Amino acid sequence: MKKKELERILNLVPRHPSPKIHFEQYSTPATLAATMLWIAEEHYHDISGKRVVDLGSGTGRLGLGAAVLGGQTLLLDIDYEALQVARSQAVQLGIYDRVDLVATDVLHLPFRENIVFDTVIQNPPFGVHRKGSDVAFLEKALALTETIYSLHKANTISYIRSFLRKHHPSLVIDVLLEEEICIPPEYVFHRKRRHCFKVSLIRVYRPRQ
Repeated sequence: MKKKELERILNLVPRHPSPKIHFEQYSTPATLAATMLWIAEEHYHDISGKRVVDLGSGTGRLGLGAAVLGGQTLLLDIDYEALQVARSQAVQLGIYDRVDLVATDVLHLPFRENIVFDTVIQNPPFGVHRKGSDVAFLEKALALTETIYSLHKANTISYIRSFLRKHHPSLVIDVLLEEEICIPPEYVFHRKRRHCFKVSLIRVYRPRQ
């Protein structure tokens, strides 16, 4: 599958019908989601045939995209309404057999955290409204896997790198991509027709001995 075709498919996944600001719910642009997954698969072979987890999946652009690329994907989100949208899309895309969905608080998972997955993909809260939630998602991801792809505001990468190096000195943190994204108004307090900011995609992994 070409990246443009993956992007076209992800464009079919709707934005959240009623996002909630206290969860910092923003839809990952389809172009960025496709690029993120394309890098993970084509450059690192971390999607197809792998056990993939999408933490804070929302309506599932990342998780469903991973399933399209051949991953066996678990979507986790606290918002049942968002997961209902993701489930409907999985059925329509013909990938429901490669997708599991669990409504749960990602930071308080209802299963043992030593369950082994191959890859975590996530667009976590940026920590603007819930301070520290970005690194909390990274910590949770590290309890589930040894390879993580995570999106963050570009101006927080230095802090995230320092935090991970302090608490997990064996980790490797690579910045794979930095680009500006623009999102339409999601909440009533958004006054601009679109809000633009820079994000970075990082790959965090433990090198094999």
